[in-house]
Amino acid sequence: MGLLTQNDARLFRGFFKEAAKLRGIPVQYSYPITVSATIYAEYNPEMSTPEDMDIIFIENPKPNTLKKIGWVSENKDDKPYIMLLPYDAKNLCTLCEIHISPIDTLSESPRVFRITKITTLLEYPDCWTCIVAPVFTTEPAKENYDQTNYNYLKSSEDPKADSTENIVFIHGNTEDVNYTYIDKGDK
Repeated sequence: MGLLTQNDARLFRGFFKEAAKLRGIPVQYSYPITVSATIYAEYNPEMSTPEDMDIIFIENPKPNTLKKIGWVSENKDDKPYIMLLPYDAKNLCTLCEIHISPIDTLSESPRVFRITKITTLLEYPDCWTCIVAPVFTTEPAKENYDQTNYNYLKSSEDPKADSTENIVFIHGNTEDVNYTYIDKGDK
């Protein structure tokens, strides 16, 4: 057991790096430098400059692989994404991000994954087994509501009628509005 911690462990880690270079995919790896939290308990890490790294990405793991890392899943639809990272990954933690560049020409932005769990399969591992989750970007929240059009009914008349007297516009001028009604009803 003592030899495994010295030269053999370094040899196995070199084997993994070579396997990841031959069979894996090249990615951009970045780790958090400082982390701040919002009032909603969401982390906003300041990430380091991306580093090139070769990893093995298992997008659809087999049940035996899941049992080895301690993930027991009865539901076949509930499988995590697994990435095998080299043992010498710098500052590896659960907020690290991995950017996979697009393979096809349809998408321009890289796929971004954030590490959620870190495990190993051996006592003296050759790589880190990381469970990752995709990071989705959304449009920023709307802060300026000045140009929106609020319609209120002035009376209890039929709102489908071709009349502009029962509509009051809070923002804007009623003379510039083009009134087209899709549902004219049965006439």
